Amino acid sequence: MNGRAARLLVPLVLAAYFLAFGALHYGFYSRGLLMDTPVYERYGDAIVHHGELPYRDFAVEYPPAALPVFAAPSLVARAGDFTRYREAFEALMLLCGALAAASGGVVLSRAEASTARLVAGTLVAGLAPLALGPVVLSRFDLWPALLSVAALAAVLGGRPRAGAAALGVAVAAKIYPGVLLPLFVAYEWQRAGRRAALRCLATAAACAAACVIPFAAFAPHGVWASLSGQASRPLQIESLGAAFLLAAHQAFGTGLTQISSHGSDNLAGRVPDALAVAQGAIAALVLLALWIAFARGPASRERLIRYSAAVVCAFIAFDKVLSPQYLIWLIPLVPLVGGRRGIAASALFVASLVLTQLWFPRHYLDLAYGFDVRASWLVLARDLFLVALLLTLVWPRRPLLVPVLAAALAAVGAAAAGVSSPGALAHASVLRESGRASTCTRPASPPTLDRATVRYAVRGFENTAAHARCYTLTVASTAGQSLFSAAYLDGFYPVDPTRNYLGDSGTCTDVPQHPAEVVTYEVRVPARTRFAVEVELCTSNVAAPRYALTLRASRAR
Repeated sequence: MNGRAARLLVPLVLAAYFLAFGALHYGFYSRGLLMDTPVYERYGDAIVHHGELPYRDFAVEYPPAALPVFAAPSLVARAGDFTRYREAFEALMLLCGALAAASGGVVLSRAEASTARLVAGTLVAGLAPLALGPVVLSRFDLWPALLSVAALAAVLGGRPRAGAAALGVAVAAKIYPGVLLPLFVAYEWQRAGRRAALRCLATAAACAAACVIPFAAFAPHGVWASLSGQASRPLQIESLGAAFLLAAHQAFGTGLTQISSHGSDNLAGRVPDALAVAQGAIAALVLLALWIAFARGPASRERLIRYSAAVVCAFIAFDKVLSPQYLIWLIPLVPLVGGRRGIAASALFVASLVLTQLWFPRHYLDLAYGFDVRASWLVLARDLFLVALLLTLVWPRRPLLVPVLAAALAAVGAAAAGVSSPGALAHASVLRESGRASTCTRPASPPTLDRATVRYAVRGFENTAAHARCYTLTVASTAGQSLFSAAYLDGFYPVDPTRNYLGDSGTCTDVPQHPAEVVTYEVRVPARTRFAVEVELCTSNVAAPRYALTLRASRAR
């Protein structure tokens, strides 16, 4: 990097990331947050303050090289001091993001990019968190994203073994950077020969193994459970296959069943399970095709940059899990692509970020628990924009790109119009009315079930406090309907209304025993726990319940 570019890059990176991270703490960015930081705090406190060994003394969802970013904030925060831990963790992610953008600048400099391209690429990467939203503050994904783009910068700078080492650590932090390794090996094979390529491969494998083996030696079952748990995950509700099922549900009333497992909200059933298998096969085939296509072409820096963004995008778009934080992986990569193709790719990428923020985090629980109409269409639109991004990166031909973009824009239009089938969600087992509303001081046991088919709606919420809360729920009928309500820990399961039961209203509105149009009840929700509120009709009806729901929280005793 020349001196002029370096002097330009440093203030751009700092200004962009400080602006983005600062803005994410204010206004609508700060509302309805869904954070993983409390999970990281538990890991960090267990390691630093309690001297416990990960995977052996407590279960960890993530690979071993992720542990340093969980433990580091606990070094400056006392055990249980979530506020200080959160501040330290966000500062660490700010540093990772800024360094990732700077590494992207190094990549552009070594690709001999113009000053205009250097400025544009750095600013897009630096300001992208504003388009995606507060998810970047409470996920550790900027750490593997930094390692990945730093590895790319090292390879382009003529230091392939250093790049392979960084990539090996990245794989040990979050598996996805492994899709870059075949590109790095093929690039080095063409430029320096087979022996150099094999050294690159061995270095990456050794560094990944060095991160994993010490933990595997002490806790082989814990490490295996962490890795196998990721591989066995079902079809997550935001993935491409699930997005099509959500669209079918909204357009045609196709039945869906949601389950919470493996740390995510998923769709269950024969069709979702088949789609999960199909997506895995498609992802493998697409990645294989991209690796072969790159290996058969010239080993140019521009191609390595473009294909690096493409393989990560393919992994995200066709994986059976597509959490919002996965888009963080592309933030340091897509803005590096040059030319008209790069401009189009960056525009599609920013659109996918904005579409994600339109429903996450504020409407995510409504999507997961009640298949929210607008969120369902927005998920489909976002996923299709990612497919369009992939096509733009590797095969920008109109016969393929145009129908994908048209479908994505149609999904956006359906979201704006609130397109939904006239039918409503229904379940065939109902809680028997006890005549007594549940309270926090006297929680009720799950009532017995009666056979009846009723229409219902579900809203999702989260107790974000560090202590248990007592929630007072008031449900009012807005259309003269007879309504019943119940609350559930971590989701409502329509096939079994007693599962995860917290409490219920005890009776319906607008009935002889309870002529009022309002029911009120209380439930106790543990700290930092999600819960769902279900409202159902007390009579058979094809319409959805129309109601107003209010919550009031107080500290549980």
